[in-house]
Amino acid sequence: MRIGRILVSAALLAAAPAAWSLASHRGGTPRRPGRAGHVAARRLRSPKVAATFPAGGPTPHFVGVDYRLRRLFVSHLSQGTLTVMTTSGVPIKTIALGGVVHTVVVDQATQTVYVSDIARGLVDVINARTLALKARISVGGNPHGLAVSQSRHQLFVSNIGTNAVDVVSTRSNAVVATVPVGPNPWGVGFDRRTNTIYSANTGVALDGATNPAGDTITAINATTDTVEATIYVGSHPWWVQPDPQNGQIYAGLAGANAVAVVKHGRLAMDIPAGVSPHGLGLDPRMHELLVNDSGSNQVTVIDTKSDTVVATLPTGTQPQGVGIDLKSKTAYIANQGSATISKVSLK
Repeated sequence: MRIGRILVSAALLAAAPAAWSLASHRGGTPRRPGRAGHVAARRLRSPKVAATFPAGGPTPHFVGVDYRLRRLFVSHLSQGTLTVMTTSGVPIKTIALGGVVHTVVVDQATQTVYVSDIARGLVDVINARTLALKARISVGGNPHGLAVSQSRHQLFVSNIGTNAVDVVSTRSNAVVATVPVGPNPWGVGFDRRTNTIYSANTGVALDGATNPAGDTITAINATTDTVEATIYVGSHPWWVQPDPQNGQIYAGLAGANAVAVVKHGRLAMDIPAGVSPHGLGLDPRMHELLVNDSGSNQVTVIDTKSDTVVATLPTGTQPQGVGIDLKSKTAYIANQGSATISKVSLK
């Protein structure tokens, strides 16, 4: 049965990030290495792991944060469930969704939770306050990455199976555009400052097959839903994170153990990270980018003012997605292998 094959493939793919530590690059734009371990002068704050608590079930994959309600929404890959808990780890409810749930994002303005179901081609829509399932949006293929624009009332969905980004109206819960991008886009991000959508074209299929045409990010004009550029970044970009403060784009390179930095539409440099960086999370006001190194059980913290590594913190096993609470300046990391959540203070 096809869904059964997807279930096994998706679980194995997310659970074995070390398989893509290829560390090889094609030729292209010259880059200079980042300064790993260099701490910016006069830096007074120090990120630290404040707590570790149970994730509410096995294979936690992503954490969405509603910082108004002070709630976490944790997807469980193998269970098809979403655990709702307080930001201190106290369970509130487990919502049975079915399928293979992956990425979770929260629209803070409408207090709506969106969860991608990679097996059934769906995005589940949940009321963050009442915890009721409001809708199921059919996008087809294998949706994974999610990013939301509050001002545009849109959700952006990277679709591994269709090699596209689906644009969804959060008012009608309907797909309003589908934009072709590179092969197997696992991650997606939105830059509200430039009104640009970015897809991370990983070039890794659900069954683990690689596509040499990947290793890029695609820039999409969110007003016209047209591709503006395709930028080579390196081996298997898993996630993409625009920084509205400095205008740069960051991509975690699962095959190169690094974070690519794009400036002015071109690859500028690599910042060394741990093994197989997957999820990225940004606090733009704190100028801190968190990189989940799923193959080395750690999170790398990068100062986005200097593009330097300022901390390497231990996590649980196989850290995957990361959610940021911009109000409390706290990050929450889903440790898929150890079924825990690492709470990181960015203050």
